[in-house]
Amino acid sequence: MKRQFLPYYVSRAVLSLVLGGVVLGLTWKAAALAACFFGFFLVYLHSGWFEVDPSRPWFPLRRDERGREIQRKALIAALVSGVVIFVLLTAIPISASLTLAAGPLAMALGACVYFATQFALFARP
Repeated sequence: MKRQFLPYYVSRAVLSLVLGGVVLGLTWKAAALAACFFGFFLVYLHSGWFEVDPSRPWFPLRRDERGREIQRKALIAALVSGVVIFVLLTAIPISASLTLAAGPLAMALGACVYFATQFALFARP
């Protein structure tokens, strides 16, 4: 980890903790999820998929046209998958606990689909 990106690391660590806490509450599982999300942010910074602008330490990643198109596709896939799982879990009376957890499960699935879609599309030449 490079010292020049310390603001990026701190901001993404906080963002990862908040997302993990919203999805799973204050549990050890939320900490594990936050660690995974933070790892994804580190991969994004050091993967070479984005231009890195060290003059903007809080937001150093810049997308080119290909990156914007990949982000758009990933956001669409995440939104669609999150909405579908939310509607299915609330519409189909499987159990009360699944109905209550529909929101957090949909958010977690959406985040995972977003990252997975971006990784898959960036890995293509």
